[in-house]
Amino acid sequence: MAYRDVSVWLEDVLMAIERIKKHTITVNSYSEYIKSQLIIDATERNLEIIAEAIKNAIKLNSELPISNASKIIGLRNIINHEYYKIENDRIWIIIKKDLPVLEKEIKKILEDFERRLELNEL
Repeated sequence: MAYRDVSVWLEDVLMAIERIKKHTITVNSYSEYIKSQLIIDATERNLEIIAEAIKNAIKLNSELPISNASKIIGLRNIINHEYYKIENDRIWIIIKKDLPVLEKEIKKILEDFERRLELNEL
């Protein structure tokens, strides 16, 4: 049963990553990114979703191999509670460098869960 719960949270992560990619697909540089408050706001909201979903997935399975999970959750806390500390240049780096890595990790975890489910190992 825990598999289903964890997988739902991880699917939420993938959906939020897809939304960020969709919102930023035409944004080719940091200078373009900071010109659109709408894109900034949408990105930050989806980063919150990613972090909350990871936090909940880890509560159910503390051994999930998600690198930087604590940093992701920490970013959520900054966005929610210390919004004035948000550094747009750091968010841009997260979009371009960190999210693709996270996306691969989450997809691999879900593939492994699916394989284990098919083999009745869960």
